[in-house]
Formats: sequence, structure tokens, C-alpha cells
Amino acid sequence: MVFIGFSTPRLWNPLSALIRALTHSRVSHTFLLVEDPVFELRLVLEAHSTGFRLVSLTRFVKDNKIVALVKPSHPIQPGLPTAGEWLGDKFDVLGLFGIFITLVARYIRQRPWKNPFPTSSALFCSEAVIKTLKAAGYPGSATLGDETTTPSEVLAFFECDPDCVIYRRKELKLWNHLGKLRRAGTGQRGGGPFSAPVATPAAAPPIASASPGDAAQDASEVARSAASRR
Repeated sequence: MVFIGFSTPRLWNPLSALIRALTHSRVSHTFLLVEDPVFELRLVLEAHSTGFRLVSLTRFVKDNKIVALVKPSHPIQPGLPTAGEWLGDKFDVLGLFGIFITLVARYIRQRPWKNPFPTSSALFCSEAVIKTLKAAGYPGSATLGDETTTPSEVLAFFECDPDCVIYRRKELKLWNHLGKLRRAGTGQRGGGPFSAPVATPAAAPPIASASPGDAAQDASEVARSAASRR
């Protein structure tokens, strides 16, 4: 299962504050939350200042407050192979600066503006999510501009879909939930309103035990070997 997350930094960040102020929103970042059956973890796939990366949800929530999680009405898994090809790509600083310009222009002129610095070789957060939605063939995603749509507008896109399930921060209580799991030594699995069952690897087949006759024969051979050494 793949969810879409929306967050803000735990510590004050001038870029985040500016985005939230210009968009009149509580969110400044968006990401993909992937239930991974191989590692049995929830992993965050995001455009970060260090580049496009994959980190554990536990590490992510240490530095970020999750404002909302969206369970989409259509699957996003088909877009993950495309998103996986971006791992290691650098963060689109120029494109992010361009979206700031469009936000200021919208605020002043009250009409849409195109990003003046489109970049095909790098990504910022909402751009990565939107391109993944399009790669998955998500209905309506074609109306979202790759480099002109803000995280709050991505959230509004899902809010307009009555079939999406949106979990707000108060419903999640995610930090407390993960803290209890870590103290219990159970990692990140189980619980939470957004959780989907994570498949666990099949148990290894049991090792066949020796029959009583085989055990007696082995004991007899060991006794004979010991007698010969005397």
C-alpha cells in the first residue's frame, strides 16, 4: 500500500514558514509513504535537500510533523518503479525558487503563474509526488502542474475526492504510536489508522528429525569407535 503524506519540520524553518504563509496552509512538504513487505517497514520516499531518497518512517518523524496522511482512492503502486529511478537525483533548488516566485505573483496578481525555472534533471517534493501519480495513471492527476503545484494544492486535490480517506494529525497520534512500538521493541509494524498489513516472509520449513532407529545406529557406531581407540 502507498499513502501520500503531508508534513512540516519540527524545528522552525524559514522556507517552510514562507511556503505555509504564502499558501495559507499548515503543510509545506509532501511525500510518499510505502508499506514495504521485504524490510517489513514503512518507508518514506521523498525529495529532500540532500536529494531524492528513501528513509524509514521512524527516522522521518524525528524531524518532521505529519499533518495529514491520505489513503488514495486509486492505487499508486504502478508509479513506484518510475519513482525508484529518481533515487539519488539532486534536489531542485532552482525549481523551488521558481515556485516561490509563482506564489508571490499569485498573491499579488491573484492569478496563476508558470514556474520560470523548470528543471528536468532535479525534483522538489510536490513535483515528485505529482509525477508518481501521473506514472500510476491516477485519475485527474493530469490537471496538476509538475512544477507549479504546491503541497497544499496536492492535499486539496485529494480532499476533493470523496473516495479518498484522509487522516489528520490528531487522528494519527503518530509520534506516540511509534514511541510505544519502539519501547516495546516491535519496530514500526502494526496499529495506526493508516496501517495496512505488512506481509511477512514465509517461515522456513522445519528440519526433519531423525527416526529412533537412526539414533540408535548412530549411538552404536560412536561406542564402537570409542572402543577401537582404546
